[in-house]
Amino acid sequence: MAANSTLTWDVASDPETESIYECLACGARVSATSHPGSCPECEAPLRNCATSIE
Repeated sequence: MAANSTLTWDVASDPETESIYECLACGARVSATSHPGSCPECEAPLRNCATSIE
């Protein structure tokens, strides 16, 4: 790959598709079509499991 080329990811976004969100503190999982905010079990932040952690 050339030094000046960039990678792009074209991912279709469907607002009706459910995603899995995982609690950063207790590990509880929630399915939702939009970010649910905080964990229903312990009120800690949730992360979308579809996005990588690097």
